Amino acid sequence: MTVGTVAGGIEQLPRWRCAQGHDGGPVLTAEHGRDQVAASIAVARPRRLRSGELCGACGAALTMPTRRTVWPVTLTGADGRVAVTLTYDVPATRCPDCGRNQVPTRSADDLVAVLDDLLRAPGGP
Repeated sequence: MTVGTVAGGIEQLPRWRCAQGHDGGPVLTAEHGRDQVAASIAVARPRRLRSGELCGACGAALTMPTRRTVWPVTLTGADGRVAVTLTYDVPATRCPDCGRNQVPTRSADDLVAVLDDLLRAPGGP
């Protein structure tokens, strides 16, 4: 799936069968997934009066160029088991002071939209 500046892919949701023959899999909700994506992928902060963005961790001005980065995010279900791994292809920049990679603010909404689209897609979780 691609939304705006962000592309994402999802592997097939794992399934298992217990000794009694019951079919099961991890429970994964979009809201729980959004929280995990937000915790895994850092987003820059906008400046108030000037153009450009600031590092979400240390507040330094982000002056390095933006480049495409592949960012895997492993989501766990409500039961704590690994549910699925998302692979994001995002624009990212590195902070010149602390070295943290982060997504520009213009792409923050696209991260959520890609996740929602992947979870609703046929064959998705």
